[in-house]
Amino acid sequence: MTRTTILRTAASVGLISACLAVLGCQSPSAVQETDTSDTPIETPVNKSEAGRVTVSNGIRIVHAEWADLGYRWEWATTPFYKGKGKIAFIDPIGDRVAVQSKDAWTSVVQSNTGHVLWQVSNSSPLTGFIGNLRIGNTLLSCARPELFLMDINSGNLIARQPVEVVITTRPVILGGYAVFGTPTGEIICHRFGDGKGDPLPPPLDEGLQVWGYLLDGAINADPVKIGGLAGVVSDAGEVFFVDILTGSGRGLAHTSGGMATNPVTDGKQMMFVASLDQSIYAFVPESNTYIWRYRTASPLRIQPTYHDGVLYCSVPGEGLIAFDVSDDAIQTGKLGRKLWVNEDILGEVIAIESGELILWDGSMVARIDRQRGDVLAVTSLPGIIDLVPSEFVDGDMYAVGNNGQLFKFGPR
Repeated sequence: MTRTTILRTAASVGLISACLAVLGCQSPSAVQETDTSDTPIETPVNKSEAGRVTVSNGIRIVHAEWADLGYRWEWATTPFYKGKGKIAFIDPIGDRVAVQSKDAWTSVVQSNTGHVLWQVSNSSPLTGFIGNLRIGNTLLSCARPELFLMDINSGNLIARQPVEVVITTRPVILGGYAVFGTPTGEIICHRFGDGKGDPLPPPLDEGLQVWGYLLDGAINADPVKIGGLAGVVSDAGEVFFVDILTGSGRGLAHTSGGMATNPVTDGKQMMFVASLDQSIYAFVPESNTYIWRYRTASPLRIQPTYHDGVLYCSVPGEGLIAFDVSDDAIQTGKLGRKLWVNEDILGEVIAIESGELILWDGSMVARIDRQRGDVLAVTSLPGIIDLVPSEFVDGDMYAVGNNGQLFKFGPR
């Protein structure tokens, strides 16, 4: 999924520049550290060093800019010494980070040191992977045609489970059950483990499909978990809720188009859909229609975010909007009212650090006032292709470099 660039008019550039001037941001000094090794770099950075620049594996880390965002650099590493080394995606998993290469290698990195614990290749370099999840001491590595269950400490293969159909989405997990979407429009539930999620013993160690539903249109958007239900949206606009354990359908609704993003949820009762049909929706299970809709002038292609009763969504031509979707808004008939709008920025809200929003557009990152939507700091990150927080609120921030580097930044 491509994130749209932060858009800033000439006026907004001045606004952001003025904002940075007020904050006292200075240009980095000429002091430069250089490291080109593949080993983790652990260099503490304190306030007196905030003007320094570090070049690590070809990526410039301007410490003052990261300090303005609320972070400090902790380490850098290259997770793969085998294969081509390009990173496809990462998944923070507690005290470790699972890293997937573009040529089917899986690596696990220790989060506090950056030390590479292990790396393995279980399949052909052409195999497509879609996600890595940790369940206890098991790493569930999901490839499009099969699942690999590995020991989190050693990388040893515990089980290799074929999936009956090709899968296209990250799963929703409940116990030992995983719900996936497929390119044929089928929702499948694959049982890979027992009630706790531990791998099934022989002769069930190859897993089994326990139920499936066929929707209209391919399923490319990741399903979400709402209690014990999975919420799924197809490319044809079908919105379906299903009980994960029993396979019982709990509601079918429709939009007028598919999605370029993933749905998000409050985890309790609502699922939010930013659609290509130029609308934002709120759906609930057991209903055949939406409970709220906001019409836009353009298709929506930037990932929305939900947190603590607020839906953050970037709308082309309008900017970043904070919608009130709290329980109080529902009870008072104000579901979807705008709390604030920043017309000068577009991007995905990926984290909250010390109470402020962190927004990323694929090349630039901004710190946004959570209450008013004002830009507090902004910087470009050349050479960085993705930012992934360990936790949405006050977590570490991992940055993925374009040449296979992985960086960790901790909250200041």
